[in-house]
Order: sequence, then structure tokens, then C-alpha cells
Amino acid sequence: MDTDTSTRQSTSGLEWKLHPLVLINVSDHHTRTKANTPGASPTGLASPAVMGCLLGSQSGRTVDIRNSFEVRYNMAADGSVELDVAFLLKKQEQYKQVFKTLDVVGWYATGSVATDMHMQCQRKISEVVEGPVFLLLDPVVDHSRKDLPVTLYETELHLSPDSGAPGLVFVRAPYAIETSDAERIGVDQVARILPSGRATGSEQLSAQLASMHSAIKMLLERLRLVHEALGRVVAAGPTADAAAAAAASVPYPHSLLRQVSSLIHSLPACDTEAFNREYLTEYNDTLLTLYLAAMTRGTHIANEVVDKFCLAYDKAGRRRGI
Repeated sequence: MDTDTSTRQSTSGLEWKLHPLVLINVSDHHTRTKANTPGASPTGLASPAVMGCLLGSQSGRTVDIRNSFEVRYNMAADGSVELDVAFLLKKQEQYKQVFKTLDVVGWYATGSVATDMHMQCQRKISEVVEGPVFLLLDPVVDHSRKDLPVTLYETELHLSPDSGAPGLVFVRAPYAIETSDAERIGVDQVARILPSGRATGSEQLSAQLASMHSAIKMLLERLRLVHEALGRVVAAGPTADAAAAAAASVPYPHSLLRQVSSLIHSLPACDTEAFNREYLTEYNDTLLTLYLAAMTRGTHIANEVVDKFCLAYDKAGRRRGI
């Protein structure tokens, strides 16, 4: 069975929209399974480590994948996957009672690449759902990767290059991340929770400041890059020396300089009287808040000291000889 999906693209014309809740559910499912499995390998397994179904709705040629639920399965002695179809149908019925507009549109698994075992699962899921989509999440952490480690696959009938017989193969399906306001707030809250599992106010502030510091550091690096590029530019204008212009390694980029000038002039002016007044007001309010917090903390400590002193040196205690 051909499972080479590196160059095959879907021709169905469907527009897939993936919601962040699905990615959070799949990641949480994989993390819990890995944490509860003794001796689990940190790398992705060839067989699907976790499996589940995708819930969504279709409107015309657009399919929204909004939610997911887990599915139980067993590995047979011959290496095949045995799905718990009764459990799948029961979960589908339960979700249908609460989310009446959502139907099972596909399934998910974890792994690095699509394999023959995934195709076997695809055939079994197709017996319950017509034309399911397959979401593959790569659990291996790659810091050099820029996009999400998520791939959507559809199945199409293609001729085998070896035998010439027709067969189902996985083809990549393009998708876009779609989110609502409620999901955006939830994802932002989850992102602020630290690996320690706690999310107090001070820790959330520290995480936010660290993220802001990283963003400012990246902005500074980009500005330095632009500054160095402009520093190497030689002003080879109409009045410039022809020999100097010919020896210049970098020509005079008029279009680039116009873009830089437009970007600089689009920035808000920060040296106005209104900005300074607003900045000083916020700065003073922040200092007053810090001073009030320090005074409150000091008053609380002094109150504790007074309570302990009264408990240790009360009049009744001194009469008893304490």
C-alpha cells in the first residue's frame, strides 16, 4: 500500500478549518498517556500512541473541526489495531445529545508519518463515518520547525506505481486555524499556565513579562539588521562619483529606503505633551500602587508582631509567673 504523502495534495476542494480546542485535546491526550505509561519513549511511535474522533460541522465546501473525544483501541498479536466500535458509537451518541450540530468528521492519532497501520484504522473508521479526515500530530519536539506539527490527510483512489492496481492513499489536505473569542481567551489562559501546574498572579505576570522581553529582544535584533543593511548602502545618486558608484558593493535602493521612511513615519509620535502627561500619570499611579502594597504588607507584619507580643506578655500570664 502506498503511503508516500510528501508530494500528493488533495483534489476534493474542501476547505478545512481547525479550531484550537482540538489541538489542546489531542496534546493533552498524548501527554496524559505518556505520563501514565511507565517506560514510555519520548519519541513518536510508529503505531498510533493515542487515537480519537474529530467532531465538526460542514457548511457547503467548508468543514469546521471544533472538538474531539478519545477512542479506546487494542493492539492485536499480528500488529493490527482493533478499535472499540461500541465505545465509539456510545461516545458519538452522548456528544450528539449535547452538541446537536456536531458530527464525527474524522479521527486523529499521534506519529511522525502516516503508515500502513494508519490506513488500516482509516478503513475501519470509514465503516462508521463516510469519508473521514485523518489528523496526524507529531509529538516529537523540533525547535527549528516554524509551523504546527499537525497534518490533515484525506484518502483518494490512486493507481499503484508498482502493480498498477487501484488503492486508497493518503493525500495532504490544506487547513487553516479558525478561532472564536471564547476560544482565544481559553487558549491565552492555558498558555499562561507554567509547567509547574500553578498559575498564580505573580507567576502569570512573570510569564507575561518574559514573553514581552522576548518580543522586544526580537524587535531589537530586526532593527539592528535593518540598521546594518542601511549602513552598507552607498549613496550613488546622480551627483555621485562614477568610480565610487562602480566600486560600491551595495547599490542605492530607493524603493527600500522609501519603505523604511514610510514605516518610520507611520509610528506614533511619542514626544508630545499629551503622551508625556499620560505616561507620567500612569507611572505615578503604578508607584502609588507599589507604595500602598508595601505599606499594607508592613502593617500586616506589625499587626502579627503585636498579636504575638500580647499573647506572650498578657497580664494574666505575668500573674501566673510565665
